[in-house]
Amino acid sequence: MADIDVPVLIVGAGPAGLAASNLLSRYGVRHLLVEKHPDTAHTPRAHIVNQRTVEIFRHMGLEERLRAVATPNELMANNVWHTSLAGLEVARLHAWGSGPDRAADYRRASPCPMVNCPQTVLEPVLLEAAREQPQADIRFGHEFLSFVQDPDGVSATMRDRASGTTYEVRCDYLIGADGGRSRVVEQAGLPIEGETGLATAVNVWFEADLSGYLAHRPGVLYWHAAPGTPFLTGAGTLICHRPWNEFVMVCSYDPATETIPHSEDFAVERIRQIVGDPTIAPVIKGFSTWTINHQVAGRYHDGRVLAIGDAVHRHPPTNGLGLNTSIADAFNLAWKLAMVLRGQAGKALLDTYSTRRALRTGSRRRPAPGRRARGVGVDELPVQRPRGRPRVPLPRRGHRARRHP
Repeated sequence: MADIDVPVLIVGAGPAGLAASNLLSRYGVRHLLVEKHPDTAHTPRAHIVNQRTVEIFRHMGLEERLRAVATPNELMANNVWHTSLAGLEVARLHAWGSGPDRAADYRRASPCPMVNCPQTVLEPVLLEAAREQPQADIRFGHEFLSFVQDPDGVSATMRDRASGTTYEVRCDYLIGADGGRSRVVEQAGLPIEGETGLATAVNVWFEADLSGYLAHRPGVLYWHAAPGTPFLTGAGTLICHRPWNEFVMVCSYDPATETIPHSEDFAVERIRQIVGDPTIAPVIKGFSTWTINHQVAGRYHDGRVLAIGDAVHRHPPTNGLGLNTSIADAFNLAWKLAMVLRGQAGKALLDTYSTRRALRTGSRRRPAPGRRARGVGVDELPVQRPRGRPRVPLPRRGHRARRHP
C-alpha cells in the first residue's frame, strides 16, 4: 500500500520540473514534485530566456511576473569585445534582436520579447506560482531513490533527507526532471548519446558597480579579447545578470594542464584584469566549475516514465538552449499527459512527446557553423511559426474536444 497516491510524480525542481508543475496545475492535474536539495538554484547558471519560452510563461499566466524581475530586451542590446572594459573596445554588435536590421523580424515572430533572467531569479518565480496551486504538493529536501513500473502505473521510493525516513509513492506517470545526472533516466535505461568534457570553465559570481563601463553600451555578454589570453573567453567573459552590478565571470581552462583556484584572491585579481581597474573591490558570491557537453537521449520515455530537460539533453551554453528547450519539453509533455489522464486521448499521444522533442533537441546539439563564427547570441534567428494547422488549445474540463480537420 503506497503512502501517497497521485496521478503524476515529478522528480526535480529546476526550470523543467517547476514549469511542468505550473502547467499540470493549469490543466487540473494533481501531482507531487520532489527535489533533493533544500531550495532552488544557488548559482545563476542559465540566463537567456528566448521568445518561445516567454510565450510559455504567458500561457502559464506568469509573463508579467517574469518581466518584472528580468533584464528587459533593450538592456541586452550589445555583444562587446574588449581588451579591458576600461581599455580598447575591439567590436560591438547588436544582439538578441535589438539591431535595426532584425528588430522587426523578432517583433513579427512573437508578441513576447526575449529577456535575461538567471536561474537564481527565474526559479523562485516558478516556485512561488507553483505553490499557489492546490493541485501541487511540492517537497524540497525529498530525494527520489528508485522506481518500479507495471502496466497500471509506477511505484517510487522516496526519502525525506531531514528525517531519513522513506516512503512509497504510487503514480500513473513519473516525470524525470532531475538534471544531467538523472537517476530516473539511468534506472529507466534511456540511452544517452554524444560527447562530454568538450571544455571546462570556472564561473565566478560577484557584485561590483560597473555602470561607468557598461551603461552606455548595455548588453549581456562582454568578451575579453586581450592579446596573449585564451581564445573565446580571454581572461574571462563577463555575463551581466543585473545591470550593472551583478555578474558572472567565466574563465575557460584546460584541466589537464592548469587549475583555477576557487579563491577570493584569484577572483579579485582576474576581475581587475578584465575590467582594467586595479582599485575595484568586487564582492565574491560564489564559484562553480562546469564542463561543456553535448548529449541527447535516443528516446525520452520508457512506458510510464518520461524525462525532460537536462535529464535527456545537455547542450553547450550557446543561446541558452538548455534552459529554453527544457521548458519547451515541459510544455509539450504537460498538455499531452493531461489529455491522456482525462481520457481525451490514448496513450499513443505520449509517444509523440518523445519523437517530437528528441527530434527538436537532437538537431540542436551543435550551433550552426556560421553562428559560432559570428559570436554567441548575435542576432540569432527568431522563433518561427510552423505552417499548417494552428495550435489547438487544451479543452477545459467539462467541455468536449472538437475535431479539427
